[in-house]
Amino acid sequence: MKNAIKMMGATVFASLLAMGQAHAGGISDTGVNAYWGSDDHNYGDVIGGSVYDIQGATITRAGSVLTIAIATNFAGHAGIDSNITPNGIGYGDLFLADTWQAAGTDSHHEGDSSTTGTVWDYGLALDNRYSNTGGKFTLYQLKGATNASNIYNSDTFMNCYRGVDCVYRDGQETAVKKTSSTVKNTGVTGTWTVTANQQITFVIDLAGTELLNYTSFAMHWGETCQNDVIEGITSINNPIPVPGSAALVFLGLGVLGMARRRRRGA
Repeated sequence: MKNAIKMMGATVFASLLAMGQAHAGGISDTGVNAYWGSDDHNYGDVIGGSVYDIQGATITRAGSVLTIAIATNFAGHAGIDSNITPNGIGYGDLFLADTWQAAGTDSHHEGDSSTTGTVWDYGLALDNRYSNTGGKFTLYQLKGATNASNIYNSDTFMNCYRGVDCVYRDGQETAVKKTSSTVKNTGVTGTWTVTANQQITFVIDLAGTELLNYTSFAMHWGETCQNDVIEGITSINNPIPVPGSAALVFLGLGVLGMARRRRRGA
């Protein structure tokens, strides 16, 4: 009985410590090594003004829960520039892989597009890309040998009309091609939220998916026009403390204390 109580207390304590840690990494979209990707227009990092600017992303996994927070001025501005395209500019889907193979050796990968770079493994397809509060998304596995089989480019969304001469970053992966035979609905869903002028956050439980085994995450995201794009890879092997870790530790100690008192009473 004594050993059973000890084992129970130790198991609970170890579990609580594990819950009190997360693994995180970051991808920057500023500075000399910021990803630009191909745009065919020589506009550099951001096309169309600072409202489209993306600063970076933080990828965190706590247990099986993955959180991707993208810092961008575009948060809360879906629907703008409706004079260019009927629904205006919306949020693109998020693409993931465990390796990153951007084209070109230059720091900004200015020759990289959906046809020359990484073939993405998964896509988070938004339920309503024009919502400025968020909603749900569905995880799709992208099984085609090329991105052309699996995704829609920005060109699909940018039918510049009303005689407006619009410029956007064409050739960039923007949305999951859900009707494609090479795309599989995993049935796994998550939530996304928008904090106006600050960030867009994606949260998903990876339990039962291949993504749970990833130790590095490559990602691609941008607006439907892809006027700014964030792409890169980060390791999530480094543990970081999660708020509330101390409370969890004290709770674990409390469980052990209760176990000792019960043993003495017996």
